Amino acid sequence: MTPNSQSDIQLTEAEKQEAQQRSSTTVHVVHEAVRREGKHELNRTSTALAWSGLTAGLSMGFSLMLEGVLRARLPDAPWSEIISKSGYSAGFVIVILGRQQLFRRIP
Repeated sequence: MTPNSQSDIQLTEAEKQEAQQRSSTTVHVVHEAVRREGKHELNRTSTALAWSGLTAGLSMGFSLMLEGVLRARLPDAPWSEIISKSGYSAGFVIVILGRQQLFRRIP
C-alpha cells in the first residue's frame, strides 16, 4: 500500500471536507492570525502589562528555583548537570504558555 494511493482509503464526502479543512493553512492565514494577535497585545492597558510583567518575572524566578531543586535532588554524576541546567528553560516555557510579556517596546 502506497501512501499516495487514493483507492486504498474510502472516505465519505464529509470526511473529505474535514480532511481539507484540517490540512495545512496558507501563509496569508498565518500572517493574519499573527497580525491580529500583535494588534491585540498592543492594545493592552498599562495595568495589564504591569501585571503580566510581574507574573513573567516570577515565572522566570521559578526557573532558578527549579534548577536548584534539580541540582540538589540529582545524584553527583556527569549527566546531572545537563539535566539541572534544563530546569532553567522551565520559566521560559511558563512565560510562553501563559502568554505573559516580560517587556514591551514603546513606539
